[in-house]
Amino acid sequence: LEDAVGGQCWEVLMEVIAHFEVQGWEVEAGYYPTHKLDMCRLLFNDMQTFCSNLKKAVMKSLCADYELYPPSTAKMEEECIAAVKKKADDLLSTGKYLHGEPDNQGRASNFAHHALKNITLAFYYANTSKCLCQFLEFQEYIPYKALVLITAMVHTLLSLFRKYGIDKSAQVNSQDVEEGYIMLNEAISNVLDHPHHSPKLNMMLVDWAQMGMYVLIRMD
Repeated sequence: LEDAVGGQCWEVLMEVIAHFEVQGWEVEAGYYPTHKLDMCRLLFNDMQTFCSNLKKAVMKSLCADYELYPPSTAKMEEECIAAVKKKADDLLSTGKYLHGEPDNQGRASNFAHHALKNITLAFYYANTSKCLCQFLEFQEYIPYKALVLITAMVHTLLSLFRKYGIDKSAQVNSQDVEEGYIMLNEAISNVLDHPHHSPKLNMMLVDWAQMGMYVLIRMD
């Protein structure tokens, strides 16, 4: 807690204050020095809650959408665990957890797995007061970093299934998610640099946002 409050949370808070200054919005004199620690703690708690909610949203879809179940022929507990480990390893080692259906040229569709779509729509377009789709950016398309964050949590949880073969989501820690985020942010940057895959990804993110907003409007 102390490391986060004095490090990452403080950095985020400074970015927010800088944004206020750029916009010409006034920050009450003396407010920041007096309440710096309280604001950092509040931010830390919000971040922890956000990550916890994200983990729960991913776990709701993970096993079903990635078929992380043992075959019916597996009878012993050891067989079941080994089968799930193997499935998780295959998804991660081949990158299948990222891939949707091939396009009309038979080429891979990156960051397009239906699990990522289901989780993204459920998490960012839920009918709640803190839903991120209330922001204009999310109403038009899924931001790249938002998709990468979802995918990083998926990668982290799949890695735990590969190691243990059972639900160990309680062991998720922010460092593992951050490492996955850095790796996947580089991967999506490579996709965006590709002349064939970049337009396809951008179009997909617009389609997902439209779908999320349509469902949300119908729920209202």
